[in-house]
Amino acid sequence: MKTILVVGATGNTGRPLVEQLLGLGHTVRVIVRASHRLPTEILKHPNITVLEASILDLADEQMVDFVNGCDAVISCLGHTMSFKGIFGEPKKLCTDAARNLCNAIEANQPTSPTKFILMSTVGVPNPDLREQRTWFERAVLTLLRWLIPPHKDNETVLEYLHTDVGRENKYLEWCSVRPDSLINADVSQYDIIESPVTGIFSGRPTTRANVAHLMTKLVGDNALWSAWKFKMPVIMNAQEIPSNIS
Repeated sequence: MKTILVVGATGNTGRPLVEQLLGLGHTVRVIVRASHRLPTEILKHPNITVLEASILDLADEQMVDFVNGCDAVISCLGHTMSFKGIFGEPKKLCTDAARNLCNAIEANQPTSPTKFILMSTVGVPNPDLREQRTWFERAVLTLLRWLIPPHKDNETVLEYLHTDVGRENKYLEWCSVRPDSLINADVSQYDIIESPVTGIFSGRPTTRANVAHLMTKLVGDNALWSAWKFKMPVIMNAQEIPSNIS
């Protein structure tokens, strides 16, 4: 059993992630601004520790202490989809939170690398690959980068992991999970691939529960982790085979 810190635990993906981790017997710590947004069964679970605070307001010493002893740290943070959430502060929520969390991991100097798992989006390109996009899609993504702060934040946090944390850090290893079009549904079969195979306007549905399931497996399955660490896997629901095809 592992000890995992989850940030963004009250979100639509963070909540099923916490439920799945607890269901497997893991010890879970969460940092949330409003603990009442968590279901009662989570708040009363014996394996949960809740720190009610804004993650960017925590002192360095508090963050270091709360991260200490964690086998994995998972960020499901995202900007609220409202005018204030998109254009207001903090514009670099995901980037600044990831930096604070990774700095805290390094400050603790764990004897074996801590896993840092980031929930990203298929709209963020992998800088290690020449991912295929049409000229129109590239133009749209460029506009999003300049006009929509959350999209720029999603790109900046990946730049931080690639360049600042890198692949030679002896205290932490990272993976960024990129879901396609998110929907609400139960866990089902899904595909994990290296690069997007759909356009940004024609994504294949991905259930949030499946995203949570993949991140849970990355925590506990060392072979899967070895396959995807320092990478940006794309997750999509498995395609159904039409009934008239054998």
